[in-house]
Amino acid sequence: MLQSIRDRLTGILAFFILGILVIPFAFVGVNSYFTSGNDNIVARVNDSEIGYNDFNQSYSNYRRRMQSIMGPAFDPVQFDTLVARREHLDSMIDQELIDQAARNIGLEIDDERLAAEIRRIPAFQVEGEFNADVYQSRLLSQGLTPKQFEAEMRAQSIISQLPTAIMQSSLITRSELQHYVGLQEQTRNFKAVQFPTDLEAVAADIPPEEIEAWYQQYPDRYQSAEQVTVEYVELNAVDLPVGTEPDEEFLRTRFEQQKGRFVSPEQRRAAHILIAVAPNADEAAKETARQTAADLSARVKAGEDFADLARENSDDAGSAVAGGDLGWIEPGLMSELFEEALYALSVENPVSDPVQTGFGWHVIKLEEIQPASGMSYEEARQTLIDEHQAEEAEREFLDRADRLVDIIYEDPTTLESAAMELGLEVQLEGPFNRSGGAGIAANPEVVAAAFSDLVLLQESVSDPVDLGENHMVMVRLREHLPAAVKPLDEVRGDIVLELRQQRAQEAAQAAAQALQSALTEEAATLEELAEAQALEVITVEGSTRRGFNPGPEVVQGVFKLNMNEGDAPVTAIVAASDGYALVVLESVAEGRLAEDALLARRQYERQLANAAASAEAQGLLKQLRANANIEVFETRLQ
Repeated sequence: MLQSIRDRLTGILAFFILGILVIPFAFVGVNSYFTSGNDNIVARVNDSEIGYNDFNQSYSNYRRRMQSIMGPAFDPVQFDTLVARREHLDSMIDQELIDQAARNIGLEIDDERLAAEIRRIPAFQVEGEFNADVYQSRLLSQGLTPKQFEAEMRAQSIISQLPTAIMQSSLITRSELQHYVGLQEQTRNFKAVQFPTDLEAVAADIPPEEIEAWYQQYPDRYQSAEQVTVEYVELNAVDLPVGTEPDEEFLRTRFEQQKGRFVSPEQRRAAHILIAVAPNADEAAKETARQTAADLSARVKAGEDFADLARENSDDAGSAVAGGDLGWIEPGLMSELFEEALYALSVENPVSDPVQTGFGWHVIKLEEIQPASGMSYEEARQTLIDEHQAEEAEREFLDRADRLVDIIYEDPTTLESAAMELGLEVQLEGPFNRSGGAGIAANPEVVAAAFSDLVLLQESVSDPVDLGENHMVMVRLREHLPAAVKPLDEVRGDIVLELRQQRAQEAAQAAAQALQSALTEEAATLEELAEAQALEVITVEGSTRRGFNPGPEVVQGVFKLNMNEGDAPVTAIVAASDGYALVVLESVAEGRLAEDALLARRQYERQLANAAASAEAQGLLKQLRANANIEVFETRLQ
C-alpha cells in the first residue's frame, strides 16, 4: 500500500543516484568515503564478515517473527538487551560456520531440485498447485526478483544439507533404545498424603513493619509498566469521497478488455491417440505415421473402443493409461492446429481424421461440451463501477499519503500542519504499555512505533504504520510515563495477600515434615498416622511419568526420587499444585514395549535419533568454532 511512499525514500532512483556518485570517486581512489570499513563490521568469521546492516536486518526479522509467535506475551524490552542481540549474533556466526563447512566439502543443489523445493512452498500455490503469477507477485511484494530469491533459496538449501546429513546418519543401538524405553515407560507404585494451603487459617493482620520490609525487599514486583500516550493522524481510503461514475464507453471497453474475468469460454473434454513423429523424421516416416493414425481413426469410426485403442497404440504415455483422456480443454491451452480440429468436431461427428502437430499425428475424440457461461455486460456493470471507484480511491489515498509524508518530513516535530492541510483530525490514544492497549494500540506495529527511539527518545513523528489495505497512521509522543515503583499504600493489599500465601505454604510444608518425622520415628504405618490426623492416604499403582493422580506436579516429584538399596521405601516431601505432599515410593518397574507396539518403538527411535543428531550437530559447531578465527565487535551491537 505504501510502496510509493517508500520508493520516494529508498527506491531504485536513490540507488541510481548513489551509483552515479560512487563511480567517479572510486576511480580517483577515495571510494572509502562510501564504504563503512571495519566500523560497520560486527563480527569476522575466518575470511567472511557480518556487517552491522545485515545483522540489524536479521535481528529485526527475528523480533518480528517472535512477536508474531508470542502475541500479547511479547516483551519488547526483553528483545532490546545487549544479551539478546549477542545471542542472535552468535546464531548468525554458527550459521556462517555451517555455510563455510558445507561449501568446503562441495555440497551443492542442482537447478531441478531447487525448482522442486520452490514449487512445494505453500505461499506460491493455488489450490495445492504451484502458480507462477502468485510466485512473481509474492516476490514483488517483498521487493525481490526471482533471481534474488532463487539465490537465497539455493544458499539456504546448501546450508541445510549438512545438519540434515548429520541427522540422517545418526544410529541408535538396541541397548540404547532398551535403556531409553526402560526409563520413559517406567512405572512406580507410591502412596501420598496431601497438605493443601489453607489461607483462612492464616491471620489477616500482618504487622506494618513486615509489610514495609517485604516492600523494600521486592520493589520490582510492584512496578508500574512503562506507558505512553500518543497523538496520531489516520488516513483511510474508506473515509475518502467516492469517485465519479465512469461513462458507458469506458465501462464497455473495460468489460471487453477483462471479459475473461466475467465469461468462461466454451470448454471441451477430449481424448486423443498420438502417433509420435520426430521433428527431423524423413517424409517416409511421417507418411507411415499418418497412415497409422488414419487406420486408427477408421477403426474408431467403425465402432472399436477409442480408449482401448489409445491404451494399445498412443505414444502419449501420460494420457494413454487413461484411455487417451486429456480432460477439459479451453481455447489457448493446446496447439492451434489441435484446437481447430477439436472445435470443428460435434456430438454427431466426434472423431477426427488424422491431425498433424509438432508432436506427430493425432486422432482426436470429442467426449463432452461445456457451453460458455458467465456474466453479461449488464450483470458485470456494477462490479466494473465499484472497481473503478475503488481504484480512484486508492490513487487518491496514495496521493494524500505522499503529501502527508512530505509535510511530516518537513517538520517531524508536529502533526498539526499535516492534519490542517489534509483535513485530518489529531487523535489521542493511551496510556498503554509495551503490551499494547485499545484502539490503534492493539496493533503491534503501532506499539513498536510508539516505543521506538524515533518517537520515544527523539520525540519525532513515527514513520508510516500500515494498518491494512490503504489504511495508515503516523504517531507522535504526547506523554511518557516511565516505569516506577508504585506507592506502598497502593500495593499494601497485594503484599498482605502474598505474605499470607507464603505463611500458608510454610504451614503446609511444616505439617508434611511433621508427618514425615512421625513416620520415621514412630512404629506406625502411614495409614495409621494419617487416620489419627483425619488425613487421606492416596495409593497409586503403576503410575507412569504422564500420570496425573494425585496431581502432575506430585507425579513429577515422585519420578525424581531414587530407590534405596534393597528396594526399601523412600519418603520425601514434594511440591504440589497447592501446597505439599508427603510421598512414600514403594517400588519401581522398568518399562518395556510390547512386541507389536511398532508405532511407539518408531517414535522412541526418532526421539533418540533427533537427540543424537542434535548432540552431534552441537559437537560439529563446537569443533568449527574451535578451529575458526572469530572476532566479535560487541560494542557495535548497541
